[in-house]
Amino acid sequence: MRAFQHSLLCLLLVLLSGLDLAIGSEEIDRHPAHRVRSHKTGRRYRAVNDGKLRFEPEPYSKKLELNSTGKIHCKVAGGVAPTVQWYLNEEDPLPEGVTSTKGTLLVSSASRGHAGRYTCRASDGNHTISSEITLDIVVSPRILEPLPDEERTVVVGETVVLNCRAVGEPQPTTQWDRNRTQLTLQPGVDVEGSPNASSARLVLLSNGSLVIRAAAAPDAGRYGCLAGSAAGLARTELLLSVFREGSLPPPESTGVGGKAVVVSISVAGAYMLLVLALMFYCRRRRLRRRQRGEKMELEMAEGREKLVEEGEEEKQKVGNGAPQNGRLLHADRDSDAVNSEVSVISRVSKKSGQYDHLTVPRTLLTNAIPLGRGEFGEVLLAKIDLYQVKKLKNKDLPDSEPDVKHVLVKSLTVKDESQLAEFRRQLDMFSVVRHENVAKLIGLCNETSPHYMLLEHTDWGDLKSFLVATRTEAESAEYLSRAGPAHPPPACPARPPAPPLSRQHRLVVSTQLAAAAGKLAAKRVTHRDIAARNCVITSSLQLKLSLPALTRGPHSYEYYKHHDQVIPLRWLPSEAVLEGEYSTKSDVYMFAATVWEIYTKAELPFTKLNDNSVLERLKNGTLEWSVPTTVPETLAALLKRCWNKSPTDRPQFTEICEEMVTILQEMTSDNVSRKSHDVDKEVEK
Repeated sequence: MRAFQHSLLCLLLVLLSGLDLAIGSEEIDRHPAHRVRSHKTGRRYRAVNDGKLRFEPEPYSKKLELNSTGKIHCKVAGGVAPTVQWYLNEEDPLPEGVTSTKGTLLVSSASRGHAGRYTCRASDGNHTISSEITLDIVVSPRILEPLPDEERTVVVGETVVLNCRAVGEPQPTTQWDRNRTQLTLQPGVDVEGSPNASSARLVLLSNGSLVIRAAAAPDAGRYGCLAGSAAGLARTELLLSVFREGSLPPPESTGVGGKAVVVSISVAGAYMLLVLALMFYCRRRRLRRRQRGEKMELEMAEGREKLVEEGEEEKQKVGNGAPQNGRLLHADRDSDAVNSEVSVISRVSKKSGQYDHLTVPRTLLTNAIPLGRGEFGEVLLAKIDLYQVKKLKNKDLPDSEPDVKHVLVKSLTVKDESQLAEFRRQLDMFSVVRHENVAKLIGLCNETSPHYMLLEHTDWGDLKSFLVATRTEAESAEYLSRAGPAHPPPACPARPPAPPLSRQHRLVVSTQLAAAAGKLAAKRVTHRDIAARNCVITSSLQLKLSLPALTRGPHSYEYYKHHDQVIPLRWLPSEAVLEGEYSTKSDVYMFAATVWEIYTKAELPFTKLNDNSVLERLKNGTLEWSVPTTVPETLAALLKRCWNKSPTDRPQFTEICEEMVTILQEMTSDNVSRKSHDVDKEVEK
């Protein structure tokens, strides 16, 4: 009987528990804001509040090209199942052609009527946050004059006027450069309205024109017209030729014979272009096949993650992911069909939005001037307010004075698959490596094409120009007599006089370079172009390893085209040149070559040999480095080990850094003891 009563009591307790669970479940179901359905099982669970409702990151103002398509993301975190919606001004409905989907403001075809203030509002039922941005509709600068690749001729002694006219919204500002150097930085150039403008030979007018009075032979060259505004940059070049009177080429014949000659030359030229195009196509196919076979091996050797192929990214379709806090899940990111503002370049160089935290609006860039052309496109020197960059990442920063610094801008205008992969490799390298002797990655302008990689720059510029500036007049004359006019030193921009480098200064700079390269090796990445031209230096003699890689510009003669690739031939070991094998051991070789530059004040390696001779000696294994007499004996022995023809026999960067520090300590202690000895002698006197 007691057993029967005990069983009945247990059954009653079970029924009451089930009723309580049902009531609790029903109470939860009455509040949709507190329900979350599992995507796999369909069961309902109580949602978890993961913190205060907030923007991550906060939306920022944007400029869109007229008639283009663009998106502005509003991503939120925290709260419980928040909803995100965009409004014109604060409460007005969005204008026609502008939609809001899952926290993304989409402009299908930007018109001037779409400009204005927009508000993103997020709410989870209990709390509401909002953020306001400004959308501007702009027109990229377009240069009307000069025409692309225009040619002008002038007789010696005459006056010539070069016009630089551009249109756009907002109205762009224009400036001239000659042979890739801004004219305002060159001697003998005055600006309209200055005291010497009436007597100067070269005058920059306020309307963008350049007046050259009494033209002379040195005035010949390539003149670039650069137009820039918040909407972007545009640049065209013209070739100015200066002839002596009577030496101008005769005008083209207009007779039948002249026309026949023109037709014949045109046919021959077209045939040659066709042959060259076929040769280039065949070489390119062979190179791509070879790169496909080596790709996996190179990536495994460097410990890099396999690149996402463009074809794999295009397979992702809209709807594969679920909405999460006003954005799409990982599978949907940057893969939807309406994302037409993200170009092919974006999809290859940006994987799953992993570079979102680096995004910097290009409107923060000012005073951009061209330095040359790199492996991906134009390389510029601009200014940026670092305080505004920090403000993008932390809205709670207190107001402060602008912190305007120079920044190196590497633009991405190519669409070749291997070059896109190299752009992303460099971006990963500078974003991963943080060191006082490595240039900082300021950010990435990737909202529109072309993309800009922003790297830290310094007040004294590149190390090579600095080393040349430390030469005496006698040293410069001696180098020119040895090297000849084929390899002139680069023109040094206007800066304070460079101090002479003592033995200890050179060793300190070399030790800083070793520390920077060692940090890269510790992160399992390779630089592949360590040289003085790719380092920058501050006025306090602090070196920073960077990568302008100006394959066209003041340092273009230091590069060599080999198998459809432009490489720093004189700085590379044989395995990198002949087999395309780059590793930390090839960086060791290039580190030693750069130390050699520091001690020779930026001489060109193997200056008496032409490029073909250097390549031939690399193939034969007969290329030998000679250590300058100014190098300390212990450092000279280390450099010789770094130049070993076998990569396995070269030292590791950890060993190099240790030896460099030891050599520096020994030199410092010797200097201290020498000074102490001199003081003792003075006391005895």
